[in-house]
Amino acid sequence: MRKLWMCALAALLLCCAEWVPGRDSDQRREDREQRRRREKIEDLSRKLSRRLAVPNPAKEHGFLHEQASALLERARQAREDAYLFDRLAAATNALLESSEEIFEAREPERDKDDDDQREAAVALQRHYFRIQQAEYFAKMGNEEQAGEYVKQSRSLYQQARRAYDQKQYRQARKLGEASSYIVRALENLAQAAVRIPEPPRL
Repeated sequence: MRKLWMCALAALLLCCAEWVPGRDSDQRREDREQRRRREKIEDLSRKLSRRLAVPNPAKEHGFLHEQASALLERARQAREDAYLFDRLAAATNALLESSEEIFEAREPERDKDDDDQREAAVALQRHYFRIQQAEYFAKMGNEEQAGEYVKQSRSLYQQARRAYDQKQYRQARKLGEASSYIVRALENLAQAAVRIPEPPRL
């Protein structure tokens, strides 16, 4: 009996020696993070598939969908780097949101009122100032297609401004939003490339 008790005690001590406080919780946290990243990739993949299935895409859609697909693949490859993964996933999502705004800009205008014009004007002012940041983020990010991101963003803003002049206020807001989403993608790519950026000099 004493020998059996000693064996049980030895086994217990061995288990205690191998147990490290917090290791189980660390593993659970890591498992949750891996699951979150996997689910994010699946969500973005579904989003991209839905955008690709919409008929009669605009010329801007080709660029947005091609870049979103490339960034999604880079995010898949970066799943072990939480920071890089999050930035690439956020950039992918921004491009897909830009695509959606362009599709929605085609929808018919509702009955207009004075508030529509004011809201569109305020929104376009905000998008205009956002676009001024595009070239800065493009330089920071060092992306091969950075110049095209800036070009597409400016083109969408110009379309938004024309829609505003034609009193197509809903379309103006949607196209302006699409232009800002491209800048948001550039910002996330800049953050991915430069984790601690140097503050710009005046």
